[in-house]
Amino acid sequence: ANWSSKPAPSMASPEEPAVAVEEVQDSAETVIATVVAIVAGLIVIVIALGFRRKREAERVVAREKAAAAKRKAPPPGAVARADLSAVEKLARTAGADPDAFLAGLATTEVLGRLASPLSPAAAAAVRKALAGKAELPPEGDGAAAVAAALVHTHLRRGELPARLWPKRDADEAEAAVEAVAEAAVKLTRHGFEAACKGGSPEAARCLLQLLACLRLQRPAWDHEPSRRASEEALADAGLPLPRLAASASAASWMGGAGGAVSAGSVAMLKVRLSRAHAKEAAAAAKRGATSFAGKWSTANGRAPVRVCESYTCLVSRRGGPAGGAEAMVGFLEADVLDPAAPTAEAELKIVAPLEAGEYELRVQALSLAVLGVEASASASLVVTPAPIDDADDLDDY
Repeated sequence: ANWSSKPAPSMASPEEPAVAVEEVQDSAETVIATVVAIVAGLIVIVIALGFRRKREAERVVAREKAAAAKRKAPPPGAVARADLSAVEKLARTAGADPDAFLAGLATTEVLGRLASPLSPAAAAAVRKALAGKAELPPEGDGAAAVAAALVHTHLRRGELPARLWPKRDADEAEAAVEAVAEAAVKLTRHGFEAACKGGSPEAARCLLQLLACLRLQRPAWDHEPSRRASEEALADAGLPLPRLAASASAASWMGGAGGAVSAGSVAMLKVRLSRAHAKEAAAAAKRGATSFAGKWSTANGRAPVRVCESYTCLVSRRGGPAGGAEAMVGFLEADVLDPAAPTAEAELKIVAPLEAGEYELRVQALSLAVLGVEASASASLVVTPAPIDDADDLDDY
């Protein structure tokens, strides 16, 4: 018999197809999971970027708002209109009382704002140092009490201890004193000008003296140690103490016989200050002694010229047919440009009273650079009835 050997057919295991299907399913699930993870990750990244951009946009908007608010906000020492109005009223009601005026000044918004950086410890230290030297508002008045304490610290610096503040607050406290003092000078000047327009001569004079004290850091105009200190400062600078004599005259601005002025017309007041110390001042200038006025003049359109001395002259009026209280007319500045000049002259245009009669114009000249330097004078102002325009009496045809 022929035997032939044929390869036996291979017999596949019945489990193999199932394993392959499972592997395919596992592979598909892995791919799906990977895709889902990638998509989820992208979504998270997109959301995170969105939140980040939103936060950045919010920061940009906040910075822009802060910058806009900063641009709109007034400078630290800016004085609001409300403060100026309050000072004008204060000049009328308390201008003749320096302590009352300073107490009112401390309640202004600008002084309270400038005094706010002072720490409670520094405020307590300065109140303790000023005890018995100055009248301060109660501590419960808050910012006003602190501002008042800083103003008096500026005025009485020479009487207070060198180490006034706690060491950690010293720089901040000194800066607050300087800022408050600068604002107080501005407000007092405004109050003085308001008193010259509608206040009493006493208030105008008092506020002018207070202005000098604030500028010179002296507690009071009639404070004898302060006057001596002013004289010593002049001597140290090689300058003589000013010695003044004043004279004044008034006449019609348009000129006229006898100096009479028509009611309601413009009159010219001329003030002359004689300087008995002119030769000494000239000699001091040759030695290089500097001016004590601290200002410049551009009078008559000239290039700025340093003012050697400057005097503020208060002008008031009294008399007339009805008498009445003395009233302020205004003020003028008499500047000395040449230290050797024997006189300093200035003029002021005023409106004559509407009632005819004889009036007295009083002039008080004071120095804002040296305490106690002053001079006074008076001038007669004869006011005649205003001329009647004949055309007003014609009948209408």
